[in-house]
Amino acid sequence: MGAQCSQWVSSCCSEDPSPVRGACFLEKSTGLEVRKLELVSALPPICCKTLMIGSALFAVYLHRRLDKIEDERNLHEDFVFMKTIQRCNKGDGSLSLLNCEEIRSQFEGFVKDIMLNKEEKKKESVEMQKGDQNPQIAVHVVSEASKTASVLQWAKKGYYTMSNNLVTLENGKQLTVKREGLYYVYTQVTFCSNREALSQAPFIVSLCLKSSSESERILLRAATSHSSSKPCGQQSTHLGGVFELQSGASLFVNVTDPSQVSHGTGFTSFGLLKL
Repeated sequence: MGAQCSQWVSSCCSEDPSPVRGACFLEKSTGLEVRKLELVSALPPICCKTLMIGSALFAVYLHRRLDKIEDERNLHEDFVFMKTIQRCNKGDGSLSLLNCEEIRSQFEGFVKDIMLNKEEKKKESVEMQKGDQNPQIAVHVVSEASKTASVLQWAKKGYYTMSNNLVTLENGKQLTVKREGLYYVYTQVTFCSNREALSQAPFIVSLCLKSSSESERILLRAATSHSSSKPCGQQSTHLGGVFELQSGASLFVNVTDPSQVSHGTGFTSFGLLKL
């Protein structure tokens, strides 16, 4: 219907424009109003998008500006600190002795931390240059007194060795290796022979392996009978052997009677050495 009307108006305008000039003008005015309404309705989304983009750009600018202000503030504080140190060294009378001593102490602490970090990095660099493919791994720990646990306790005390972090002492009971390879593992256990004749069961020492899958097995074992009649006739048992250990494997020492173990200097020890 609207199309027929438009065609009729167009034909009328072309055939005789004077009678229907008002109708042609009305159609043109209506089209212009529609276009204006379309433009006006499109303005709010455009404004919203523009505001969102502008807000995002302003947020980025504000964040960078705040970072710059923070850096400038830190630089100013460092500058004031260095100037204060210079004034203390020159003996400026406006600063008390206590303030100068505190500032010097802070400065010395900063320098010490910097030097320690530098030395640690230098040491790590030297160790890497020596080669990390086959590092030296050696551990030797001594016994810690325990009267109840059948698994002996160990401690890093006295004359002990812990070459690097490729072997760790876990819970004071077991040595855990972080790198696979051939290891010589040993232990020495000294105990007192003060059993009565009716209960002279052998004193058994076991060197055990706990794999990364939590399975346990005995690597070496020794049994010693109580032959001494003295109140504490000391005897020693030594176990040692070469074993292929996987990464994550743990070693521990088990005894039948922990109350008989001697924990004096050099009596009971545990260790390993990577070959």
